[in-house]
Amino acid sequence: MARRALSALLLTFLLVSPLAGQGGQGELERRYQKKLDAPFMKKVEWAQTLASAKERARRDNLPILAYFTRSYAP
Repeated sequence: MARRALSALLLTFLLVSPLAGQGGQGELERRYQKKLDAPFMKKVEWAQTLASAKERARRDNLPILAYFTRSYAP
């Protein structure tokens, strides 16, 4: 009996846990837009590609600081 209950609990956890971490697409888009509207996004010139970052780094003698995330990717 305890083994069956444990199996059911584990199965429930495995089925529900991926859904718990997923926000709706609208919520992710809202958070993405909020981040784009933040003041720090407007204070510097952000490069969208590594090639453009390398070009600007060479031109202006700047280091490249990379920030990678998928948390707000629509």
